[in-house]
Amino acid sequence: MGNLRSVRPSALAATLLAVVAFTVAGCSSSGATGPTAAPAPTATWTPTPAADPVPASMDADTSAAATCGRISTLTTMTLNAREGGTRGELSDDQVRALLAAARFGYEHLSTTDEGLQNAVGYTQRYLEQHPAPASGPALDDSADWDIAMRALGAACQDAGSSVVADAQYGG
Repeated sequence: MGNLRSVRPSALAATLLAVVAFTVAGCSSSGATGPTAAPAPTATWTPTPAADPVPASMDADTSAAATCGRISTLTTMTLNAREGGTRGELSDDQVRALLAAARFGYEHLSTTDEGLQNAVGYTQRYLEQHPAPASGPALDDSADWDIAMRALGAACQDAGSSVVADAQYGG
């Protein structure tokens, strides 16, 4: 994921949402005090509407490599959210926010790779049949969810792209 041009916009959005969740939660719990008044703006900026809000260069790459890269990102988010919550480094609200962002990513996976389509479809049907609860984690940690994740991993492996997770807590 070192080349931002190869990152799917939706995977990048999910990752940015996670960073924002960490940042906002970290700011509110750090005990640090901020300035009492916001600085006055020095210039006024007015956004102009674009004819095409998504440039052609940002079209979604739905190849096996891109889809499996996105699955790796979502797997990393889920793994670290759960482990951070278990270790007490993340609050329940932070864990729920990260799992909700990961669920959104899984719900919006798309691929043009025929080998991955069945596994992606299976995962999305699972999520449709198991809606996110009003409170609690958006992704369960059940044996059935593990089967969906193994199906995605096996399909990626068959397509020549491994699913990997970057564990923040070792392992």
